Amino acid sequence: MTAALVYVIGFCIVAVLVYMGRYSGRLRVTQTRVIDAAPEHVWPLVSDPRRWRDWSPWLVDGPEIETLRGRDADRIEQRMHSTRPFPFHGRGSWQFTDLQGKTRVTWSLRGRVAFSMRAFAGTVQGSIALDFRHGLDRLAALVEPADAPRYALSYDGVREIASFRYAYIIHEGPIEGLGDASERVVGELRVRLAAQGVIVDEVAIGVYVKTDIKRRATICRFGLPIGAAEVVGLEVATLPAQRAYTARLQGSRAQLEVAWYLLMQRLGTEGQQPDLRVAPFERYLSSANAGHGNETVTELHIAIR
Repeated sequence: MTAALVYVIGFCIVAVLVYMGRYSGRLRVTQTRVIDAAPEHVWPLVSDPRRWRDWSPWLVDGPEIETLRGRDADRIEQRMHSTRPFPFHGRGSWQFTDLQGKTRVTWSLRGRVAFSMRAFAGTVQGSIALDFRHGLDRLAALVEPADAPRYALSYDGVREIASFRYAYIIHEGPIEGLGDASERVVGELRVRLAAQGVIVDEVAIGVYVKTDIKRRATICRFGLPIGAAEVVGLEVATLPAQRAYTARLQGSRAQLEVAWYLLMQRLGTEGQQPDLRVAPFERYLSSANAGHGNETVTELHIAIR
C-alpha cells in the first residue's frame, strides 16, 4: 500500500468522523393520549412486562426494555436498548394522570442513536414517535368502550392496478389534517366537474406527489376518475398501471400517517421492494364522516418492483 493511498484512506476516515460529529444523535420523543378508562385499568398493562405483548407496537424486533421503577401508580421508568431496525439506547418514562375517570398517558424517551446513525437521528426519532403513537392507540383499544374511536389496518397483498385518467386539485400542507383536507377538496372537485356536466360515480383518490417526512408535510393530488371525458380549468393526469401492495385502513383518516408507516414496515417484513418511481396513492371507499369515523374505509396502494 503506497503512502499516498494510506493518506487518502486516512483523510476519508477523518472526513467521515468530522461529518458524523456534526450531529448530536440525541433522541427526544414524547407522545400523549387520553384514554377513556381509569388509571387502575391502564397502569397494569404497562407495569407488567407480560402484558406488553397485548399492545406493544413492536410485534417483532422490538427494543429490550428493563423496568427501573414501576411501583408507583402514576409513573414508570425504564431503560430501553435497540439494535433493530435502528440502534439506539435511552431512558423511557410513563406518566399516568387521572382525569376524573379517564387517564392521560404520556410515553417519553430520552436517548441517543449509535454513532453510525447520528446523521439519521431525525428519521429514527420520527419512527419512534409513530411507534409510541401506535402503541398508545393499541393500549387504549384494550380498555376503552367498544364504541370509542379506533382503527384497524388489514393487508390485502399484491394487486394489479389498471391505468386510468383522473382530474385533480393539488393540495399542499401538513400531513396532520390531511383527512379533513381530502373531504373538502374532493367535494370542491365534484362540484366543479358537475358544473361541466361530468358526474363521477367512482371513488376519489389521493396521490402523494412529494412528502417531506422531517417537516411532516406533503404535496397531494386529490382526484376523481373521469374516463375519456374532457374537462376545462382542471388538471388531468393518468395513474399508471402498476403492481401495488394494498392495505385497508378502517377508521379515521387522522390515522393515515400511522397506517402508511405500518404498511412500509410490512413491506420490509415480507421482503417487498417499493417502486419509488411511482407515487403511492389512496382510494377513499367511504366518506370520512361514515358512522363516527370508525366505519370510514381507505385503501392504501404502494407500487412494488
